[in-house]
Amino acid sequence: MSLTGTPFFVVTLVVMIVAMALLAVVWNRIPGPRPVRFAGRMGATMFSQVTAVVVVLVYVNNTMGPFYESWQDLFGEDDNQSASATNLGGGGGDGISGPAGEKLTFKAYLPGVQTAVAHGRASGVTGSLYVWLPPQYDDPAYAHTSFPVVELLPGTPGTPQAWFGSMKVQDAIKPLMADGKVKPVILVAAKLNVIPGGVDPGCADVPGPGGAKTATWLDRDVPDLIAANFRAAKGPKHWAIMGYSAGAYCAVNLTVQHPNTYHAAVSLSGYNAPDSRLVTGNPALDRANNPFLVLEHEKHQPDIAVLMAGSDQDPGTVPAAKALLSVLHTAGPNQLLTVRFGGHTTNVWRSMLPDALIWLSARLA
Repeated sequence: MSLTGTPFFVVTLVVMIVAMALLAVVWNRIPGPRPVRFAGRMGATMFSQVTAVVVVLVYVNNTMGPFYESWQDLFGEDDNQSASATNLGGGGGDGISGPAGEKLTFKAYLPGVQTAVAHGRASGVTGSLYVWLPPQYDDPAYAHTSFPVVELLPGTPGTPQAWFGSMKVQDAIKPLMADGKVKPVILVAAKLNVIPGGVDPGCADVPGPGGAKTATWLDRDVPDLIAANFRAAKGPKHWAIMGYSAGAYCAVNLTVQHPNTYHAAVSLSGYNAPDSRLVTGNPALDRANNPFLVLEHEKHQPDIAVLMAGSDQDPGTVPAAKALLSVLHTAGPNQLLTVRFGGHTTNVWRSMLPDALIWLSARLA
């Protein structure tokens, strides 16, 4: 049974109701001396409370995240199995196969959103992809058009489908495209938390046991897989990346590290220095994955554009945004976006989406 599915939530709800009903029934019917009756009542009370907490946690995971996509993610089991290479299903594929990308079978997730599990040949990572195609993609007038791509990254813990679930990015972009404020683009939400058990992968290629080539998965495998299955435009001027929280840091870090893949990055309430212990425990890796330090000490900075966003009520996000922008040699299209109210929440990031999408569209060729 899926961790994020409705059936599991219904089961937890039924168990909670049964537990509370049993508590009321057995409260005065537990036999034995007083200590035994007291222990029985406390045990039944604790069980009913635990079931209630589980219901709340499952509901929050399903509606505000999901933060954990599967049982393997939650309990730290290694579910990295190779995805089978099959013919593309569910619409969108054009038969063009890249040299390092396999043909995938996509299934519907939400209206207009399709998903598949893919294996990255360069990274060895197995992860889920969620893809939204613009209405023009299936329009005969655009049959020979290749579309720009925006890669979307969640926070930690977090899952890629949150971009189309709680973030509702597809609902934000459609009216902007209809009004001509945003170009038709392909949206791709990729798995960021590739290490099971909720371990922050640090958006880096972490060597040794317990590590993973997260950066290679995101900046090489994901673009190859999208190119193999969709009419995606090639070159950094056609690719951008956006993330929130840990995904925001990752978006900027990847753009600084790999300007030949991405030209533009949007950071929604991000930070500038690595936060993962897998990265900070390695001084060389820590320095290499600090976009602030890399830009500060780089005499010839890459040709990139950055939008840094934060909330005045989310401590540290606005100062971090200003600090990163301050070390860029040329102002160019780089921009600071601030909101006055709201903490480190999905509602704040959703409110930033229209401005972020319009800015991104202007950066894409």
